[in-house]
Amino acid sequence: MGAGKGDAGALSQLSQRNKELKMIEKLNGQRSRPRQLAERGMVTAELAIGILSATMVAICLAWAINLLAVHTECADVAAQIARAEARDDAPASAQARGHAPAGATIDVDQSGSQVVVTVGVTVAFGHLVSMDVSGSATMPKEIQ
Repeated sequence: MGAGKGDAGALSQLSQRNKELKMIEKLNGQRSRPRQLAERGMVTAELAIGILSATMVAICLAWAINLLAVHTECADVAAQIARAEARDDAPASAQARGHAPAGATIDVDQSGSQVVVTVGVTVAFGHLVSMDVSGSATMPKEIQ
């Protein structure tokens, strides 16, 4: 019989412990609800900052690719002009100058036995930033 009373006491303690745990869970749930409401807009703010950052990186990469394309165009035009000037072919030189980017400056140096051509242009990023991009080519003068 003594064992039966001990089992009943243990069950009573477990029941009391379960009630205490349920009360703690209930209290924790009530306390965390205002905190959850206060943090509700955080995901939206973090997402907005993330999208803005990704957009800025994409814009900067696009501008860098544009600068690379303009540099390649300047170097190509400089090579065409240098070949034409090395042959003393004025019509071909004039045609090549027509392929230069808008607003480009073309510098031709025919000192010695070589022709050095530099094509430069200023590339603007809106009203914020502008960069000077240039390309150059060197060709030996052809003997006629």
